[in-house]
Amino acid sequence: MRKIILSVSILLFPLASTRSQTVSQSYPGFITISDTSAKYEADFPTIQDFRYIPQSEFNYESNGYVEAAKSKAGIAMLSSAIIPGSGQAMNGKWGRAAAYFLVDVASILYYINRTNTAKRNERDYERYANQNWSVVAYGQWLVAYSRANSIDNGFDNPGGLQEQVFGEEPDWIDAKNDWRKVDLNDIRAVEVRTPFIYPDRVGSGFSHVVQDYGSQQYYELMSKYYQFVPGWRDFYESNSAFYSNPEASANQFQYSWNPAMGTTLFDRGTFLAAEFNDNYRQAGNILRLMLLNHVVSAFDAYFTVTLKNSRIETQANLMRSESLSITWRF
Repeated sequence: MRKIILSVSILLFPLASTRSQTVSQSYPGFITISDTSAKYEADFPTIQDFRYIPQSEFNYESNGYVEAAKSKAGIAMLSSAIIPGSGQAMNGKWGRAAAYFLVDVASILYYINRTNTAKRNERDYERYANQNWSVVAYGQWLVAYSRANSIDNGFDNPGGLQEQVFGEEPDWIDAKNDWRKVDLNDIRAVEVRTPFIYPDRVGSGFSHVVQDYGSQQYYELMSKYYQFVPGWRDFYESNSAFYSNPEASANQFQYSWNPAMGTTLFDRGTFLAAEFNDNYRQAGNILRLMLLNHVVSAFDAYFTVTLKNSRIETQANLMRSESLSITWRF
């Protein structure tokens, strides 16, 4: 008895071919089956178009960077890390791409605006300080303060601070002129040996010393600590009459060292310093937001490609398994 096997495979999706093929094979004891596939248009998608392409088989040179970003999650991640939204755009996620990109552009513009504003405010403050704070005025007060409170801090050493500032008038136009009259080392040597004198007690020593002229600390300290209030112009004009005879007005050189000691110019300087510092702080905060946007965009691009590749591979596997085989024996 002869056995004849008839096998028919029915695919759920039509197979396309650029030409007709005839498959004809004979086996002893079997019926020869010949089948000619149907002919379709050459550009009709075939199952090969949906096949998952492993990363190891991907040809980057022939497909280019954009195509690589569609298949290679690491490339999409790197792209979005550099330019937020670029990895999403190359994978057709236009909404998310626009969001990441616009956040980055807005952040850059805001950073530039805050930084430029801070620099402009800082220049205004420095000009204001140079015209309203004098190291000579501060030095004269420090000498009178030391004499009135009988502080032994070396203010009256030969060639020291007292001789440097005695009889000098502060220059409220160019602060550099005052710094040509005072030795910074001498004024610091006095400061480190000077305590805070309160109306009812003697406190600890001065917490700060005058910084180098023009430095960031120089401008910051004069508007931050009450120790430097006597260097401001309005304090000098209100109190310099006592400097020539401090012993007769000792109580004039005992302070609360709190906001009550402040003056109009000191308070204005505090406000101006805080203004440019706030702008620098806002610029720093927006930099952190920009960094976060780059990181989030990079990981979003990575998972976008990873999930897309996973779906394609799943669909391809389903297509391979969705076939029907019939065997008829007789």
